[in-house]
Amino acid sequence: MIINRRQFLKTSAFLGGSLLLDKLRGPAAVAANELATHPDQIIMQLDWKYNAQFAGVLLADYYNLYKSSGLAVEIRPGETAMIVTNQVAKNPAIIGCGEQDIIMNAQIAGQPIKAIATMFQNSPLGLMSMPNSQIYDLQDLIGKRVGMEGESYSIMQMAMGYDNIPSHAIEIILVSGEEKHDLLLRGEVDAVQCYIVDEPIGFAAKTGITPNIIKFSDYGYDAYVQVIFAHNELLQYHPEIVQKFLEVTFAGWRLALDDVEKAAKIIVNNYAEPGGEYDDLDYQIASLKQVANYVTGGLTDKNLGKINSDRWQSMAAKFEKYGIINDVPLFSNSVDDRFIN
Repeated sequence: MIINRRQFLKTSAFLGGSLLLDKLRGPAAVAANELATHPDQIIMQLDWKYNAQFAGVLLADYYNLYKSSGLAVEIRPGETAMIVTNQVAKNPAIIGCGEQDIIMNAQIAGQPIKAIATMFQNSPLGLMSMPNSQIYDLQDLIGKRVGMEGESYSIMQMAMGYDNIPSHAIEIILVSGEEKHDLLLRGEVDAVQCYIVDEPIGFAAKTGITPNIIKFSDYGYDAYVQVIFAHNELLQYHPEIVQKFLEVTFAGWRLALDDVEKAAKIIVNNYAEPGGEYDDLDYQIASLKQVANYVTGGLTDKNLGKINSDRWQSMAAKFEKYGIINDVPLFSNSVDDRFIN
């Protein structure tokens, strides 16, 4: 993953707040009429390209599970310039996915959306370093340089605070997604930000070097990611559609986790961009094995997708403390949790 999807998605929180919402009201009203006419026609807007991170959604589509449940679901891959929260705010027939802080920033800006479930129980955000670096935890980075992308600087600060590391003890430099791997290979930084279920695998495939990994989830970063969210109008007027959609989506996830290699093959053969970075079966098998741990997160099978209210709010308070969001909405204003019990 060369371009950091967090970077282009989070921009939504700072694109004008109420002014942006005013611009969206007109198209949203038109889309609402379409939803009233065809409530079973839903668009699932992913926040990144087709790959193993969306295995449940893709397998539900491949096996016609949505269609069998009476839904017509179009699954769209993410695009670099796209802000998924904006897409959902404009059109109540779109269901999206994204990271907890990105969704909360959109809500704070006034967008009429709520989280309804989560595909990942923990965040795969972390750091990777060269195998000969002797870097295995954050303490090993004291006095060293870490490359972070954009707003993830604050997440690094949060992890350091959790481990009682002074803010000046590790030098954090801003890097782009395009340059960070080369900087690491050249030794210009000692570690770089990564998405653990994806980037280290791709890095190893390209370079033959398996990096060391540090998980931010081990340092108090307890955020939900790949959170599924929907427009308030869809939730208010067609909760039965949302219920069906989630039931089928997590049925797809169960199929994917039951046979990882088969699921990865389906993704590569039917969804991955031909010749693209994810058109690699070994890569997608390795990625889906990692993804499986984040999807289950210690939950029982029937509780896949569940969002814990205390944890959501606790993480929101951490986001506010480190300036990632500027307010903490009530849980009931942020999450509609009636669909997964």
